[in-house]
Amino acid sequence: MSSGEGLIEGFERRRLPGHGVEIDALVGGSGPPVLLLHGYPQTRMIWKRVAPALARRFTVVAPDLRGYGRSDKPEGDEAHDTYSKRTMALDQIETMRALGHDRFSVAGHDRGGRVAYRLALDHPAAVERIAVLDILPTAEMWAKANARSAMGAYHWYMLAQPRPLPERLVGADPEFYLRWTLRSWAAEGFAFDPECLEDYIRCGSAPAAVHAACEDYRAGWTRDQEADEADRGRRRIGAPLLVLWGRDYSVAKADPVKVWSEWAGEVRGQPVPGGHFQPDEAPEETARALLAFLSG
Repeated sequence: MSSGEGLIEGFERRRLPGHGVEIDALVGGSGPPVLLLHGYPQTRMIWKRVAPALARRFTVVAPDLRGYGRSDKPEGDEAHDTYSKRTMALDQIETMRALGHDRFSVAGHDRGGRVAYRLALDHPAAVERIAVLDILPTAEMWAKANARSAMGAYHWYMLAQPRPLPERLVGADPEFYLRWTLRSWAAEGFAFDPECLEDYIRCGSAPAAVHAACEDYRAGWTRDQEADEADRGRRRIGAPLLVLWGRDYSVAKADPVKVWSEWAGEVRGQPVPGGHFQPDEAPEETARALLAFLSG
């Protein structure tokens, strides 16, 4: 049974300033700074088996994103700025500066990957290297939307609906919804680490977290898509970019290196075994790929 604090052995829990909120993070290791950002519907515990490997060579910072885990969960706003990836990127800038890091590398999975690439676009001087795990840019996802994506990624459409519809639907039985979601996005037969699964469900079931996740996806449909389209063809990520994807998940079918090459100048990529959750499903392969890339 876990403590509920979302702890990884060898890491210290810190409460740090974000952009008008407080961010709860784990900090460990020594060396050049690396920021690890989790996705939906998870917490920083996705890095349980990756962060210690990176911490042997890097100073690793693994926060819960705003709205997730133990970080603050502000109410959303009508313009959807509160949970835009631009705002969430500002959280990370302020958190890293509070730790003395003005320039760092960043790796983000799922929603954390969207925060990471927005951070690299908006704050190029802050980002040394960037890795995105199992995503395509938000604008590309919406531009390619069709009946197949509506069936396979229905949550993009459902969670972005006006409040309180998705909050009420998910909130009716959040544990069932979260277990279903996690199981259906992982490769067949995969079993999550029990401590991590418990953390995802405990944190993700709280009403404030359900609302925050919906706001995250509402921002994806509005502010995040607008920001991407404003940058498309005009601004590119200057830092070297690594894209990793699950061999058995949908991103693998989209030629992710080619797609990301439209958004960044230097792109490399590779698949790792499993479904959507590389840090959970293939931690050794993920850590190895990240170590090689982050070490330059």
